[in-house]
Amino acid sequence: MTTKVPERRAGVFVPIFALRSERDLGVGDTESLKEMLGWCARKGFGVLQVLPINETSDDNSPYNAISSLALDITTLAVAPGLIPGLLEEDLARLVPESLRDSLRRGPVQYRKLKALKWDLCRTAFERFVSGGNMMPEKREFEEFLKVEGAWLDDYALFRALVEQEGHPAWERWAPWLQSPREASTWWMGLETEAMHSFGHKVHFYSYVQWLLHRQWAGVAEFAAEKGVSLMGDMPFGVSRHSADVWAQPEQFDLKWSGGAPPEPMFQLDAFTAKWGQNWGVPVYDWERMESDDFQWWRRRVRGVARFFKLFRIDHVLGFYRVYSFPWQPQDNGIYVDMEKEGVLERVGDLPRFLPQDDSSPENAEANRSHGESILAVLKEAAGDAVILAEDLGVVPDYVRPSLQKLGMSGFKIPMFERIEETREYKDPLKYPELSVATLSTHDHETMAGAWENWWQVIEQDLGPGVIPVGNQGLSEAGRQASWELYRTQRFAGLPDARPIRRFEPEVREALILKLLQSQSWLAVLMITDLFGWKLRFNVPGPVAESNWSERLELSVAELESKADTAGVGVWVQQRIVETDRGC
Repeated sequence: MTTKVPERRAGVFVPIFALRSERDLGVGDTESLKEMLGWCARKGFGVLQVLPINETSDDNSPYNAISSLALDITTLAVAPGLIPGLLEEDLARLVPESLRDSLRRGPVQYRKLKALKWDLCRTAFERFVSGGNMMPEKREFEEFLKVEGAWLDDYALFRALVEQEGHPAWERWAPWLQSPREASTWWMGLETEAMHSFGHKVHFYSYVQWLLHRQWAGVAEFAAEKGVSLMGDMPFGVSRHSADVWAQPEQFDLKWSGGAPPEPMFQLDAFTAKWGQNWGVPVYDWERMESDDFQWWRRRVRGVARFFKLFRIDHVLGFYRVYSFPWQPQDNGIYVDMEKEGVLERVGDLPRFLPQDDSSPENAEANRSHGESILAVLKEAAGDAVILAEDLGVVPDYVRPSLQKLGMSGFKIPMFERIEETREYKDPLKYPELSVATLSTHDHETMAGAWENWWQVIEQDLGPGVIPVGNQGLSEAGRQASWELYRTQRFAGLPDARPIRRFEPEVREALILKLLQSQSWLAVLMITDLFGWKLRFNVPGPVAESNWSERLELSVAELESKADTAGVGVWVQQRIVETDRGC
């Protein structure tokens, strides 16, 4: 199969929540994103990558959404001109400057800002449904209800029940609320006033999704006008406590919890080091999904492709085989010190790959075929949108050739692309064209952070400011850190007579240039690597408030002047042109 490789492009990755704009409420939103799209266009970047935008639960993880299609209210830009029914007086009453200033300081305060945005939307909704001067918008809303009803009806009912019950763990709700049919029967059996009151709540959640979808449609239109392609992200799983699992439990195997096996890169706590990452997402019943031609997946992919010209499938390895746990994450503590024999005795199984592992050629071939058949369906559903495949982690030998056959770009992170015998970096000029190159991802340290970590290990052995001479005085960890510095400097084309102490602009620029020169058709720079910052967006494994909450210190407008004064703007523009990645 011959696959046409897209034109060479350069991109920037930044989580929406991290963006700052003049009037945001403590989190990036669709208006902040438009500002960033304009920035990308002016600096020569043809792609802007973001994290998943689906509605999240209390852990705020974009990879544990409570709906595969509903969008998250944190991304909603709140202003009278953007929300039918909202007035300036509502903002003045609900968002005094003191509150706005408080929300904008430091990391994202999810609990406060979500409550505030819901309150603002409720205020607008009451005026919207009662006002008679918004007929065009009401007709638009009614059309949205008709077109999106296949998923929206179940979602809105689910969200109204979440509000009533106080949590999304539907398995702990009363039995008569644990499916759409039973819940609808309960709803229709209420007293007239209570029935209408609950219906009002259901209607409200549909209204908020309409607001979000129309804003995101506006973002997609703005991106097209600027000539910048929005790159989205589709998680492998959805939350066990999601509208999807509540409405269609037959599509999932709820006995298992999906995750990833132990790997050297993530040794962040005792459980992760021993057993791997237990994400808590339910495993799919692939046979059941195939019986209706994967309609759930087709609808999900179309939902992503409506806003994004290209999108990344997170953990594409899971479509071939997924590492699964016979318990939920809340029980991880029970098993952290337990040996395999004890686990088998307690739950009758062990964490393992499903449908099967790759321990034999027959299993590996079955897994390859399984993954390819599903990904072919997703590619068909995506239409003109380009699918990229996040193929990082413990990668079977057959996966990357399989993705190339399907015409899906995998990812190349130089730090993980090594010559096995020497641990030197592979030459980026030899990366396959059909790939995406990036220095790091939201799950990893930035290059500046990795550089500082290596030096911290060295200075634990030698003391502050001491430059190592060979391996003299270094522990094994210190030697490894020193070697990593030398290897990275050689990869970047920098002198390696001695390790460079600081992550200087020359280091940052050399690494960026090396990435842009790669053979990969798309080279994406995290905003933090572009500017040489240590700010980290996520640490896989433990659930912590610091995850998914760190914001850039500068607004997009300030980023403009910072880029120019730091030499990032003009310098990067020139390098993008020189490496044939211009728009």
